[in-house]
Amino acid sequence: MSHPLAAADFFALEAGECLDRLEQLLARTEGPPAEEFLRGARVLRGSALMAGQQPIARAAAGLEGIARAYRDGRRHWDPATSEQVVLAVEEFRLLVRRVREWGEADTARTVRLGLSLESLAGRPSGGQASRRDEHGDLNAGVRAFVAREGALIASALDRAARALRAAPGDREPLYTVIRRMQSLRGLAELGELVPLPEILDGIELAVGDLTRLFAPPPGVDEVMASASVALTRIARDIAEHGRPEPDSEEAGRFTELLLRAFAVERDVVPIESMYFTGDPEPMTPPETQPQFAAPAPLGPLELVSHGEHLCQSADLIARSRTAIERDLRLYHLLGTLRSAGTPGPDPVAGALVVFARSAREALAAGVAARATPALVSSLREAGELLRAVADADDRMLISRRILDAAYRLDGLRLAEPTPAAAPGPGVAVHADPAALVVPIESLLYDELAIVPIETLAYDSPRAVEPAPAAGAEEPVPIASLAPAGGLEGSFHTYDRLRRERGAGPASLEALVGRALAATSSGAADEGLVTIEIGALVYRGRAALERAAAVRQQLADELARNGGLESMRPLLQELLDLVPLALAES
Repeated sequence: MSHPLAAADFFALEAGECLDRLEQLLARTEGPPAEEFLRGARVLRGSALMAGQQPIARAAAGLEGIARAYRDGRRHWDPATSEQVVLAVEEFRLLVRRVREWGEADTARTVRLGLSLESLAGRPSGGQASRRDEHGDLNAGVRAFVAREGALIASALDRAARALRAAPGDREPLYTVIRRMQSLRGLAELGELVPLPEILDGIELAVGDLTRLFAPPPGVDEVMASASVALTRIARDIAEHGRPEPDSEEAGRFTELLLRAFAVERDVVPIESMYFTGDPEPMTPPETQPQFAAPAPLGPLELVSHGEHLCQSADLIARSRTAIERDLRLYHLLGTLRSAGTPGPDPVAGALVVFARSAREALAAGVAARATPALVSSLREAGELLRAVADADDRMLISRRILDAAYRLDGLRLAEPTPAAAPGPGVAVHADPAALVVPIESLLYDELAIVPIETLAYDSPRAVEPAPAAGAEEPVPIASLAPAGGLEGSFHTYDRLRRERGAGPASLEALVGRALAATSSGAADEGLVTIEIGALVYRGRAALERAAAVRQQLADELARNGGLESMRPLLQELLDLVPLALAES
């Protein structure tokens, strides 16, 4: 377990198993089942394409052509055909064993094998040469065929997208897409038209997932619509330039939506959330419906197998030539991550569940586009830890290290993406809708100053003595004519002035000085009658009455143990009232 399998070794194992199944099918006296024969040949070619073994993939396309001709009734299964196909399978086995020491001679052998299989399938032996021009490129006929079939597949995908938008549970449009794609699957030159074979594989896998799921994920109609746009662009490039653009924007959009839609099922909620509160039997399954048993927990053998697959996938993702190829290989990895999400008593299996969930969340968030090396490193680290399970003594240590890799993936997912460069002049900038949202409190009016309600009341009215006429007797001071309520009005006026002036001690001199300053500055209106300020102060009996009121306030302060600061204004006022009470009325 300490020496990981290389990509070539992994392909050799997978292709060997496929060839074993083909041999078992060919050993039947009545002939192989047509559908199983075609499926086995297609798996062999797909495995070679995924491993980058293009010569073997082209030869396997010839074997797939024989299987398709046999299924369609264009080729009868006679002893001669059976013998040639059996010899071809043995030749494939020898070629698979040579993948680690591949040379030019092996490439020539695959070309001869492919030509013989194409001839057996009913194609002319010189078809391989006639499909290319003098420069070795695909001729106009092949380009026109691929462009036409690609456009037809794109049209079928567009119809499927509209059908899924109207009825998400409809599966017939998806089957139509699969049948439409079969016309390009037998083309030997398909591997040269990157990314067309990868896009077709991604569409086929997505359709397979949709047919197995009980409900499609949200946004699957957008996935099919983007696949239609990508194939339309590829068909146009092949018709005009002979080859598609390897990393087109339309194909990248399709792979991005593919990962986002199938990585995490965000519209799935726990069934417990649909129960009524307090219901003792919230769900009663019908007796006629079969009950599905829970999957068995992963054992050491399954954990090691998952580790091998994670390491192989990490190597393939690291060697991806384009972003489209990388995303499609990540989509292949999603199946492994789903199967790894089976909890069990083993701590390593529990840690693998957390890692698989974190990896799927990271793929759905687009981590592969902005942090591919870190993603590959986390996948490889988890794979190496799982491969060491069989020989490890401390399984808790392995589980903790797998959880550390999962936490790093969560950190990559939550990290802010690198901001894009500022656009040049003349480029339209679309504002982020989230940046236009402001707190609702900022829309309120500015808070007005709040004042006590009693400050808005008018002061008690005071009678203003008119100026005496010439020769009249000296007027009586207004304070002596004020009724009992006049004392209360004067106190309110004093209290208001004290609040305006501050918390300093009361001073009659300051009050009189302020009034004299206002009079000398000409603030009084010309139409008002001016009286002497001294006429407004307490004198004689009025001063005695005010002194009695101040005395009562002092008694109240002493009764409630008031401090000197609270009694100081009252004492000052009492001292000021003594000379006023002695003054003549």
